[in-house]
Amino acid sequence: MSSPCAACTRGCCRKYLVTVSGYDAWLIATSLRLAPEQFLVAVRKDEPDGRGFLLDRSGVTYDIALDKARARSEDKPCVFWIGLPGGRGRCGIYPIRPQVCQTYPAILRLGRAERREDVLCPRPAWRDGVLEQPAWARRLHSMHVEYDIYRLVAARWNHHVMHTATPDLVSLSGYYAYVLQFYDRLAPVRAGVAPEEWAHLCEWWAGHLVRGTSPLVDDVPDPGRWAGVFHAIVECAAQLCGPESQRPAAAAPNL
Repeated sequence: MSSPCAACTRGCCRKYLVTVSGYDAWLIATSLRLAPEQFLVAVRKDEPDGRGFLLDRSGVTYDIALDKARARSEDKPCVFWIGLPGGRGRCGIYPIRPQVCQTYPAILRLGRAERREDVLCPRPAWRDGVLEQPAWARRLHSMHVEYDIYRLVAARWNHHVMHTATPDLVSLSGYYAYVLQFYDRLAPVRAGVAPEEWAHLCEWWAGHLVRGTSPLVDDVPDPGRWAGVFHAIVECAAQLCGPESQRPAAAAPNL
């Protein structure tokens, strides 16, 4: 079954602002050897949430998003978009594209991947059963897990911003460096879990997230063989930002 994207000209990569997780940012930066400033921007959030990061003590939080190309029109494409004749185009980083792009236009509902209705896709698109393939649910599970990890990363950083003795030194570049350092530390933990095992872990983890609990911050029943993974993730975050931010209350799981 071919992807409806192959012939579509609705321009998702031009219309949408693509917010990303810390893992997405790290993967692109390390794979392409780019500085985050070369492809990311900070986007102010309308409402604070657990995933936004602070740049000062005002309470204003931000997301990170892929930058837009410096086009002359208002319809600016993603910085990684490669335009082709006829209004079509291709993603220039397809193998390492952000997870929100990998899972578009699907949403996880009752453990199954289904087509979202609030998308630019023509209505008949994605109606041929392709979203029922197991790979789509796996991608969605993984995305939910990555954003849960990123919430922990942002919480540690925000605690640092609120408690550091030098708040005037807080900067966006400093946040980028902090995010990259965290995921550098996390890389060996990931490498120690086989891909199939990670997929099973993400499915189990996403099931808890749907119920409003996170193994990183809540007591969950029987984490079993994955308890060490959760402990390692929390320790990776605890080692950053200096001793004043070692134990923020929002990220102190009892595993």
